[in-house]
Amino acid sequence: MKEEVQIAFSPEFPKGAELLYVIILTRYQNRWLFVRHKERATWEIPGGHIEPGEEPFAAAGRELFEETGAVQYDLRQITAYTVSMRDGVKGGYIYLATVTGLAGLPPEHEIAEYVLRDALPERLTYPEIQPQIFNYMQGWLNLQSNALELWDIYDGHRRPTGRTHRRGDPLPQGDYHIVVGVWIFDTSTNKYLITKRSPNKGFANLWENTGGSALSGDDSLSAALREVREETGLVLFPENGRQVLSLKAPSDFHDVWLFRQPVNLADVVLQEGETADARLASKEEIIEMIHSGDFVPIHYLEDFIALF
Repeated sequence: MKEEVQIAFSPEFPKGAELLYVIILTRYQNRWLFVRHKERATWEIPGGHIEPGEEPFAAAGRELFEETGAVQYDLRQITAYTVSMRDGVKGGYIYLATVTGLAGLPPEHEIAEYVLRDALPERLTYPEIQPQIFNYMQGWLNLQSNALELWDIYDGHRRPTGRTHRRGDPLPQGDYHIVVGVWIFDTSTNKYLITKRSPNKGFANLWENTGGSALSGDDSLSAALREVREETGLVLFPENGRQVLSLKAPSDFHDVWLFRQPVNLADVVLQEGETADARLASKEEIIEMIHSGDFVPIHYLEDFIALF
């Protein structure tokens, strides 16, 4: 059985590790850009080796041009990463590039083509590494929206600590906050209300059920009602809902709510910067969207499907 590759992320590159690579997650026309090497049939996140004497930021800019043809862009270092291998700990830096101008792929270089996607392509060159890096970036982008929100912090037994935490800051290990996921079942069509995430957010342009983090002072129910009101403009009635799951994740307690009441799409008011579209979908349609990569990944999917 092949051992899973574990990636460690940290603000600074750790001492003793070998600094070798830059990885540039690239946004163009509000989508993710992936590249294919001329000698491969699989897709990659742009990136490559740091050349001798080259600064990592300069390497990121060079690799971005060589692999995408980007000539106008904003480039930002996000985090360092390392991978423990048999011959030592190796890694590099991860960057986010927002590209506004492409000059075409340099014909003398190694990239044959690029593709724009909302999610990872199915055939990856490094399937044990790229999904972890991609998901880290999605989570980082998520934290940047409403980065000044305050959360109440709980210990591992869901007991209040009396402390609060700012959303945009890394959450210390052992601290937890409350996250709610809200499923709204339209009793007139027997379908679920889902919304599309805005292009500026993590998991951009993917469909999802409504949800988010409880703010300081929220309990789970009040957070569920508030998130739905803010993201869709709809008012849910507490008597129509019940908490169907509560799961402990590495940094949060995830409460899943199910509300059953009539929904009129004409009443949905999309929140700018949060939601871009709304629709009603059946259970079968949602499961297909999850499998096709058009829906935000749901770690509690199997548990929730049993409740449909």
